[in-house]
Amino acid sequence: MKTKGAILSAFIVIFTLTSLELKAQYIAFGVYGEPQLSWYRSDTKAFSSDGVVVGFNAGFSLERYFADRYALTTGASIANIGGNFVFNNAGDSIVTLDDVYYVNQGVSAKVKGQYISIPLGLKFKTNEIGYTTFYADLGLKANVRLKGFAWIDEMDVDREVLEKTHMQFAYISYYFGAGVQYSLGGPSAILVGLTFSNGLTHPLKESYKGLNVGTFGLKVGLVF
Repeated sequence: MKTKGAILSAFIVIFTLTSLELKAQYIAFGVYGEPQLSWYRSDTKAFSSDGVVVGFNAGFSLERYFADRYALTTGASIANIGGNFVFNNAGDSIVTLDDVYYVNQGVSAKVKGQYISIPLGLKFKTNEIGYTTFYADLGLKANVRLKGFAWIDEMDVDREVLEKTHMQFAYISYYFGAGVQYSLGGPSAILVGLTFSNGLTHPLKESYKGLNVGTFGLKVGLVF
């Protein structure tokens, strides 16, 4: 309940800011790519985290500045997110389009999901120092499932497509990031930053609800 209350409060704050009658100074559009590390965190004894996986997030951003250095942000991207985990109980199964795999205790699996990520947040910038501006941003993301994949080396499962019964249609995560923008003249700038996100709701379902997912990435982009 506390998590749901925090999500609702954050959206109320953001939409309240959107409704303020403040004249937008300008709108900035950007594109970016983001190599990422992602991992599962277990909230139950049924699973143990077993390391990170490499993925990539790419998309566009839209920033509506309601003051000189403050903006509402949104956009969309395609993200590949997942991790490795160990089954601590016998009798669990992974269902793919090819087969049903009953997994023994101690077996490690890799699961990755492909998502459309839609953020809604706030961005804060410093005054320009030379050609450089520092920024920080934070907010919430809705991650809508496109497809999921599984790998289990001990059972010769190699990137098989997961049945949708394993994955939620969408999950919510929070994110924050920081970095620098180097001006190319006018509103155009090169952006480099670090981002971190963590799930507020679970990306998987059925017996896998105890697994949550986090990411850490290096964001490189161009703002117009």
